[in-house]
Amino acid sequence: MKNGTKDTAASHPTDVMLADYLDGLLSCEERRSVERHLSACAECLNKAVSAYRSVKQFKKRKAKTVGKINFYLLFAILAFALSFILPRHFIQLLVATLLLGAKWVADSKSTKMLVMIHEAWKNGGKDEASEVIKRFDSRMKTRL
Repeated sequence: MKNGTKDTAASHPTDVMLADYLDGLLSCEERRSVERHLSACAECLNKAVSAYRSVKQFKKRKAKTVGKINFYLLFAILAFALSFILPRHFIQLLVATLLLGAKWVADSKSTKMLVMIHEAWKNGGKDEASEVIKRFDSRMKTRL
């Protein structure tokens, strides 16, 4: 016993067990055991909450990004396929494919970042480009 509380260090659930708990993969008995431990151990509770929030934030970002990327890409592929199905409108559909593909590329964050770094390099050299990269790094750290 430490300061009137039971030392639960020997019975901490493993990281795998906490992950399985968050995913709902444990048996009823294992789940109850982990919940009892979490109610008594602030360290493990904080670990579980942090993991839950990280996964939730990752899934939200992934869903947001995938929806935007797939929209233009999907229509570009559709226009390309239709160009062969409707030979009468072959040129128009190929132009639509190129425009949608260009829009998909232009909207990606990595493309915007590369353009900004290139412009900074052109205008101010290596030091200016380094500043742009540092700003992107600091923004990414604050978002995480």
